[in-house]
Amino acid sequence: MLIHISPNELELEFRDLCRSGLITQASIDYADNAIYAIYEGRQVIVFKFKEYGWINDNRYNNYQASIGAAGITINIQKL
Repeated sequence: MLIHISPNELELEFRDLCRSGLITQASIDYADNAIYAIYEGRQVIVFKFKEYGWINDNRYNNYQASIGAAGITINIQKL
């Protein structure tokens, strides 16, 4: 399953930073139900799944995430 999150759906303060390529290393935190990324050497929340009513349970899947000017793409695979 592919999920694409456009920069316009990110937390407001990170939208332009994502478009500029200043945010790297996107990863899902299941406890917070959010996507974290690295900005200026620190880990920040850039997206919250809760606002979309979706909860991902990592017991049944694995994922790969990429982040760039077009947003975040997550490829979720069944275990």
